[in-house]
Amino acid sequence: MPVNRNALIRYRTIDKCLQNRRRKWTIDDLIDACSEALYEYEGIDKLISMRTIRLDLNAMRSEQLGYNAPIIVVDKKYYTYEDPEYSITNIPLTTQDLGILQEVSHLLRQFKGFNHFNEVSEMINKLEDKIYSEQHQQSPVIDFEKNELLTGLEWLDQLYKSIIEKSTLTITYQSFKARQAGELVFYPYLLKEYRNRWFVLGMHKKDKQLMTLALDRIQHIDALPDEKFREHREFNGADYFKDIIGVSRNNQEPVTVLFWADHHQAPYIKTKPLHESQQIVETTKEGILFSIKVIPNLELERELLGFGEGLRVAAPNNLVRKLRKRTEKMYQTYNGNI
Repeated sequence: MPVNRNALIRYRTIDKCLQNRRRKWTIDDLIDACSEALYEYEGIDKLISMRTIRLDLNAMRSEQLGYNAPIIVVDKKYYTYEDPEYSITNIPLTTQDLGILQEVSHLLRQFKGFNHFNEVSEMINKLEDKIYSEQHQQSPVIDFEKNELLTGLEWLDQLYKSIIEKSTLTITYQSFKARQAGELVFYPYLLKEYRNRWFVLGMHKKDKQLMTLALDRIQHIDALPDEKFREHREFNGADYFKDIIGVSRNNQEPVTVLFWADHHQAPYIKTKPLHESQQIVETTKEGILFSIKVIPNLELERELLGFGEGLRVAAPNNLVRKLRKRTEKMYQTYNGNI
């Protein structure tokens, strides 16, 4: 049974409502929720009829859509799922669904090879792996990097919309160093992922400085519709992270970092460069001397130290001294009592 976009938005909205068991949902509540969702996603400013929502509920209960949703009415008034773990997003894919996904996969695969669509490759692999595992009823053959315990992802959608719509936010945030959370008026500009952790970059209203916030340290976000959104004059999203490893940028200028890697670590660094500016300066029997041009930060130090005794930084001198102090402290740590 074909489902149009508006109906799909209503089904997903009803599903989200019925999963929320902290409140009771009347038919009027579902009408209001679906009307708000259609206005938000499609710009449709019209109250949905009670007949439409009743038909939606019946369709979700039936086999027409493959949902067979266990929707019940409590006290002849309130709608909920009989199974508290049920969601239409958890149902297995049908043969028709798999056929559509295969068509989408074949369409996207046509873009592979074009420089502007390099990021599509991973999405295609994930999609094809999902299709294969569903069709053959076996475990996936691709295991992508993921962190099931990762927090803060619930803010991604709201932040993304705020960036697109250029809306000002109030964010309750507590860094690892802060004793308690604080509120800040924030103008979001860019979402950034680094090592499976998400960050949002924007400007703090108070000091007009660019700052990067980790999503897993955000406690609450509120929109500030009456606060004018402000751009940062010097911010360029395409270039901001170009000269750094990770997400921490300071006011320093990029410097040339020279580091030597032995013949055990050099092949890994050669095939997976630390930075796009990486070059080979010299190759010997013992290893390879590399160079990168970056702004020194904590992530760079962690990256270099991660290669252990197989890597040694040769320049600049201030970075060498800093890493020497850290390795000395590491030595003391390993020779002391826990």
